[in-house]
Amino acid sequence: MSAGFRRMAARLWPDSLFGRLAMILFAGLVVAHVLAFVLIVLDRIAIEDELGTKFAAVDIAEAVAILDYIKPEERPAWLDRLARRDWRYVLRDGGEIEAEPPKRRQANIARLRALLGPAHDANFVYFDPPKRLRRGILMHLKDGSPLTLEIFWQRAVISPWLPAALAIQLCIIAFFVWVAVKLVTQPLARLERAANSLGSDLRGELLPEDGPQEVARAATAFNAMQRRIAEQVAERIQILAAISHDLQTPITRMRLRADFLGDSDAKEKLQGDLQEMQRLVKQGLALAREYDDIGPGTNAHVAVEASREPS
Repeated sequence: MSAGFRRMAARLWPDSLFGRLAMILFAGLVVAHVLAFVLIVLDRIAIEDELGTKFAAVDIAEAVAILDYIKPEERPAWLDRLARRDWRYVLRDGGEIEAEPPKRRQANIARLRALLGPAHDANFVYFDPPKRLRRGILMHLKDGSPLTLEIFWQRAVISPWLPAALAIQLCIIAFFVWVAVKLVTQPLARLERAANSLGSDLRGELLPEDGPQEVARAATAFNAMQRRIAEQVAERIQILAAISHDLQTPITRMRLRADFLGDSDAKEKLQGDLQEMQRLVKQGLALAREYDDIGPGTNAHVAVEASREPS
């Protein structure tokens, strides 16, 4: 596989899971559907060809019987009446007789000879040897007059509504592929929205644990993960609240002792450090209050309430 082909395939390959699933399903269904459609059309053409050959042999035999019955001078007037869309009759001979026709044409000419009877002969002939593009059948009437059946070029013709039916069916397939892929990827979209809505407070809405087994298990796992994260954060907030609360008492004692220091410079520095520590403790308590209701337990809430009590 060349590098250019790989680059082109990479550009055509969708980036989203929705696009990839839709392309794979649609391509597979289209290939299977078109293959079945072609097989049905070919089978229909084969059946029509077989039936057409039988009816053609009967029609030719009847035309020969009519020409045998009427007078020779009346035969030219009947040629146009007996002509069909795919062949016509000419009162002459000529052409190169096909010595070894294929088995199919052998069966067709044998059927025609059987219908004509022993008083007539029939052979495939080519009017333009050696190209052999124009073919016909050379026969002789009962009085020995030659009769040539000139066969026109036959092409298989399908009904005009078949391509339209195929297009409609492909549109239906595309619609149901879109619906199926949408249903498959919709739980992933819900999971994405739930993950994005999970803010710093960990109060995101739980996913519904219903639907297919795989989707329900994924939703259950996501909800359990969310609860575990909330419990772990609540535990850490509880520790932070407890430490912040316990630090208030020694900070208060140190502040009282600093008031009795005689050295004004050392006293000022110590009080500045104590104020910085008090600020950090207040920030810890504020953070604990912000995450007061995280987690299923109440330990963090109790610790925060205790931190609000005056030291």
